Amino acid sequence: MAAIRIILKTDKTNAKGEHPVALRLADSNNKRAHFYTGFYSTDKYFDTSKDGGRFFQGRGIKQFSVERKEEGGVTQTYTNKEANEILSDYEGRANDILKRYHENHISWSISQFRDDFINKPNRELFLSYANSVIETEYKEQGRFKKAEIASDAVKSFERYDKDLKKKTFQEITSSYIQGYAKSCTDLGNSNNTIGIRLREIRRIFNLAIRDKIIPPDLYPFSTGREDGKARIPKIEQNKTDQYLPKESMKVMATGKEGLSPILERTRHLFLFSYYSRGMNWKDMALLTKDNFYKATVTDTSTKESKQVTMMQYKRSKTRGEFDIQVTPNIQKELDWFRKNTHLYKDYVLPIIRVDSKPEKLDVYLMTIRKRFNKSLQELAKELELPESQRKITIYSARHSFAMTLQNSDKSVEIISQALGHQSVETTKHYLAKFSTTKMAEETDINLFDD
Repeated sequence: MAAIRIILKTDKTNAKGEHPVALRLADSNNKRAHFYTGFYSTDKYFDTSKDGGRFFQGRGIKQFSVERKEEGGVTQTYTNKEANEILSDYEGRANDILKRYHENHISWSISQFRDDFINKPNRELFLSYANSVIETEYKEQGRFKKAEIASDAVKSFERYDKDLKKKTFQEITSSYIQGYAKSCTDLGNSNNTIGIRLREIRRIFNLAIRDKIIPPDLYPFSTGREDGKARIPKIEQNKTDQYLPKESMKVMATGKEGLSPILERTRHLFLFSYYSRGMNWKDMALLTKDNFYKATVTDTSTKESKQVTMMQYKRSKTRGEFDIQVTPNIQKELDWFRKNTHLYKDYVLPIIRVDSKPEKLDVYLMTIRKRFNKSLQELAKELELPESQRKITIYSARHSFAMTLQNSDKSVEIISQALGHQSVETTKHYLAKFSTTKMAEETDINLFDD
């Protein structure tokens, strides 16, 4: 077990007969290293007893002055009390480094400790950096819903630790986060809620590493190995199907006439999202006439050039640019909305119907989306879809689109590009969540076929 202590190093003496005050580190193999504090003293002014390691101070001791050689060779004078505060900071910084090594299961050496200690790792306060992330990464980019989620995570952290505003990144260790997660569980929070909050905290750490605020070895979250670090609970999937198979999508597109105007509009909004590669609710809501333009493309079958309409937008979730050709199915839905609904200003879909300030837009869209999802589930019941497919949401259009492609034997690369995933591996994990039925069909062996 490593040990640290402030000592008077009596084997060295300056011209005044004083000894250097140093921080001594002894590792588990009893190898030692000394880090000089810049102070010099004698045992007349410095307590070298077992419980000492500081300049004499306290009741009955008159205040005295000590000199310290600062960086750059400048000599500064301190009172004994001020000098002891500096020594306490030395000891505290050393303890923080050792604690970090222990919490993150780092096999360290004297030379590594020397580098970390002498380089004085950044002591950025976690809360101040987290609030700057919410402001610059989310609010300034118009991602107000994301800012709200991140703020909730940080406020939850503050409720757990009333001294969070004083905590540095070095103090937000794996065990600290595990303690926070346990407290959330004790308060009755679901794994989903805890997972969402921890993902936001993890993103703050990732950004701090990106900005070189902290070194990578301060990362307190597990990277998938049994490394003893904090793990984030998996999001619990709804037990019902999260997508509609192609047969049910056909029912969605053609089944039952005479629906109420609300359910009919709900049907067409869901179909528009499906045909538009699973476009999400906010991106649909923000589409205006300015998102459409004419372009010349080459027909893959005839090799002839033709003019088409393209739909261009920036995905609110990833900020990635999307260009989607307006297919006959997409155009059919756009025409239906133009003829059968009241469209506000230049919006092409009947979602936004009032002016809303940017900071209130996400709340407005969330409220409308909840109503839509309720209508969508009512629609699924009206269309007599299987019971297991009636708890769908607007996001199910994206899942349904992806599974339609997979079940049509489209390559994962095509599906990945269509969904806008940055990695094919992301697409594989995404599809795996919804492939239970297909796997059962593919692996159902009948030994009694002729």
